[in-house]
Amino acid sequence: MSGVSTWLEGLGLGQYADAFSDNDIDASVLRDLTEDALKDIGVASVGHRMRLLKAIAALDGGGVPVAED
Repeated sequence: MSGVSTWLEGLGLGQYADAFSDNDIDASVLRDLTEDALKDIGVASVGHRMRLLKAIAALDGGGVPVAED
């Protein structure tokens, strides 16, 4: 399981792990995701997009808390 997949599981949003992987979303681009990008990769739920964006915003400047693959 990739670091981003583990992070998604921790948020209770593991159902999006394949979509993130299929779209090459890894720790190096995670912080660049926007609401539109999340829509593009298949996160249809507004609530899930908001949870993801809040979790991304909460990442500190010290690095993404997920392991690089």
